[in-house]
Amino acid sequence: MPNQITRALVLSGGGGRGAYECGVYKFLELTGILPDILVGTSIGAINAAAIASGRSAAELERLWLTTRTKDVQRFWRLSPWKSIYDTTPWRKTLRRFIDFDALTHTDKRLLIAATEIETGQLRIFDNHETSLTPAHVLASCSIPLLYPWTKVGKRHYWDGAIMANTPLAGAIDAGADEILVVLLSPVGKRQIKPPRHPWQAFAVMLDIALSATFENDLKQLENVNRLVQAQLDDKHRHVRCQVITPAHDTGLLRIIRYEPEASRELIEKGYIDARRALSG
Repeated sequence: MPNQITRALVLSGGGGRGAYECGVYKFLELTGILPDILVGTSIGAINAAAIASGRSAAELERLWLTTRTKDVQRFWRLSPWKSIYDTTPWRKTLRRFIDFDALTHTDKRLLIAATEIETGQLRIFDNHETSLTPAHVLASCSIPLLYPWTKVGKRHYWDGAIMANTPLAGAIDAGADEILVVLLSPVGKRQIKPPRHPWQAFAVMLDIALSATFENDLKQLENVNRLVQAQLDDKHRHVRCQVITPAHDTGLLRIIRYEPEASRELIEKGYIDARRALSG
């Protein structure tokens, strides 16, 4: 079909706040707005991989509501010191979220962003080019200092959010005509209180950095779209982008906490915000 739209769903990082993305997908599935391409960073990579592997919104919701902090991390007690937390529990939990065998057969395109330490460059893992494993997904979730780096092959990786928390370019390069972006914190005008404790300072710093990378990417896309529309750029195409973002703060410290009741609240918020953004 020549007029068929290729749709991408880009899911950003944000740790335990990722349950919000489950609520958004719940609305998308209900209304039949299903993605052909899934792009994810950090917790967004886990949700994207789960969806690409065939998990329904209901299955994803059950997984979120049965996942606790102990299923993700534990304090590091081994020597030498590598990070504040050990993510060994994540490897087991990832297999509950994601059917890795299905990822090798799905028609959906899955792109996962990670930061290669040796080169300092963004690396996109593509299920159409590589058989993705838990290590590929965990690489995208390896927040520096909080979590240890993850080795894939001969290279070492940190969280993809260092370079691109919402990698729009990956979705565009994959051929998306329409992009739905899900953020895990409000954008635009915000009032952030100065942090009083080290954990709050780290969370605020991370949240500001994650938002800034996306806002810059979005401005670039809007500029290209204006040039294409004015017929001043024949090398690119017009790409429609819609952003779904929380109407209210989702709790910075939830980045490192996974609690069923908090997840239930975030799923509900994601559903409501998606309905508000996409209705009509």
